[in-house]
Amino acid sequence: MTTLTIEIKDKDAGFVKEFLSKIGAKVKSEPTSQITSEIAQALKEIKEMQQGKRKSLSLKDI
Repeated sequence: MTTLTIEIKDKDAGFVKEFLSKIGAKVKSEPTSQITSEIAQALKEIKEMQQGKRKSLSLKDI
C-alpha cells in the first residue's frame, strides 16, 4: 500500500475526493485547527507588510 499526501485548492477538493473514492482510495482529511488558521493569517499579514501592501503596526496600535 502507498500513502500519498497532496495539497489542493479548497474549490477542487470535492472533485478530487469524488475521483479518489471512485478508484477505491481512502481519503483522510486533517482538520485545520483555529491556531493553525491564526498562524497562517499572521504570516500572510507579515508578508504583506514586507511587500509594502500593508502598514506596519506601531506600539500605539498594540
